[in-house]
Amino acid sequence: MKIDINDDFDSAFQNEIFAGFTLKQCIAAGVGLLAGFGSAAALWYYTGLPIVQCTYIVVPVMVPFCVIGFFTYQGKSPVKLLKEMWFVHRTECISYQAAEQPENIGRVFIMRRRDIPKKKSPANKCQ
Repeated sequence: MKIDINDDFDSAFQNEIFAGFTLKQCIAAGVGLLAGFGSAAALWYYTGLPIVQCTYIVVPVMVPFCVIGFFTYQGKSPVKLLKEMWFVHRTECISYQAAEQPENIGRVFIMRRRDIPKKKSPANKCQ
């Protein structure tokens, strides 16, 4: 008998709070709805537009809140994706250990940026 077991149990069986949504998704939906209703009411009150047109106008106000709560790419939220993009952008050169490299340089795999003294001829940026 073969029983398939999921590799990632937490992603397959999430903690449901309301109607199959997680707590993060419920909070994001609530904040998005509050922002939308508040913006629509303010727009209706100050401009006098019909309420139906106000609801169409404030959809772009609600979308960022819902995206932060619901959207995931490869299991990462938009905030984590932005942090990783920022880290990759700040990383100039990823070092590696090869047989040709002398071993007296020090640590090879580091997460912090090292200040490497600049050479006069920048033929290769990562040397």
